[in-house]
Amino acid sequence: MRSSLLSASLWGSGFGSLSLLCSSPALPSWPWPSLTSISLIMWNALYTAEKVIIRWTLLTEACYFGVQFLVVTATLAETGLMSLGILLLLASRLLFVVISIYYYYQVGRKPKKV
Repeated sequence: MRSSLLSASLWGSGFGSLSLLCSSPALPSWPWPSLTSISLIMWNALYTAEKVIIRWTLLTEACYFGVQFLVVTATLAETGLMSLGILLLLASRLLFVVISIYYYYQVGRKPKKV
């Protein structure tokens, strides 16, 4: 039940009383187009050497994981369900945000003159 509720709130699929939770305008109902867009942006960023494109890609990734972190946190606040798996999910989302932002600032730094 717990994993299906979290899955339903993240991916917008549910049945019965869960459909009311998932029909909220704050929750994404179709994440596949956004996931596909973000994955294409990141895939194309692998083949570039321009710092601006790499920085925008890292910022996109940080925003995506930040929104996912907020959605999971809001769902947990509404339902009150807590488990080790959900806490690990939240920790991983937050870690991805921190790493992306760190690399975003590192790519933007000017090289030190020797």
